[in-house]
Amino acid sequence: MMEIQIEKDVFISDLYCIYLRDISAVVVSDLHLGFEEEMNLRGLFLPKLQREHVEKMIDGIIERYNPEMVIINGDFKHEFSRNLPQEWDDIIHFIDRYKDNVNLYFIRGNHDNYLLTILSRSNIELHEKFENERYFIYHGDKDLGLKKLTILGHEHPSISLRDEIGGVFKIHSFIYNPESRVLITPALSFFSSGSDVLTSLLNEEHFTPSLKHTESSKFRVFGLTEEFGLVDLGPLGEMKRH
Repeated sequence: MMEIQIEKDVFISDLYCIYLRDISAVVVSDLHLGFEEEMNLRGLFLPKLQREHVEKMIDGIIERYNPEMVIINGDFKHEFSRNLPQEWDDIIHFIDRYKDNVNLYFIRGNHDNYLLTILSRSNIELHEKFENERYFIYHGDKDLGLKKLTILGHEHPSISLRDEIGGVFKIHSFIYNPESRVLITPALSFFSSGSDVLTSLLNEEHFTPSLKHTESSKFRVFGLTEEFGLVDLGPLGEMKRH
């Protein structure tokens, strides 16, 4: 499937975003622009694929949903301690590419310590959250609680599956708890393999502190596959038993 509606006007998409139809907005998280340069400084030389991948995804999102607002829910950049030259280039290029067509709304993630320095060049603010009468959106590295429909990033959810001959492969996933009404997006980063929720959440080892307020086994997993698009894989607690 290309998209699945999980609540009224709320759609998860095979384009790694959440579409909020009632406010004409999409939510993405964990883009990690500049990842390659930070890895290069550590001696791991990677081709520069991140910006092209991210912009291809955002182009597809805008073409399909024509949103008035794109909410970037944290970790727009990668390096914690400074702004690398590649981050300056990639972020300015991103802003210039989209600012005249959509409202760009940036939420601070734990990797975004110095992002405001770059955003301020374009007179763009960096927010701690987005909240209206229905939605509460923040990155997830801090515990701001759960209320309304809470949308988080940070966790980079994925799930590891085993095929008939014992091979294991990992797929990015959305996870949604209908009881607590919390929804977590997969990382948009090209290089992120994701955090296996079968291990992390069921063992209460998640690194999103607000998830202590909800029962992890009640999360429903929606995997992102190349062949079938979005696939409803069922409740996380039931996967543990199979």
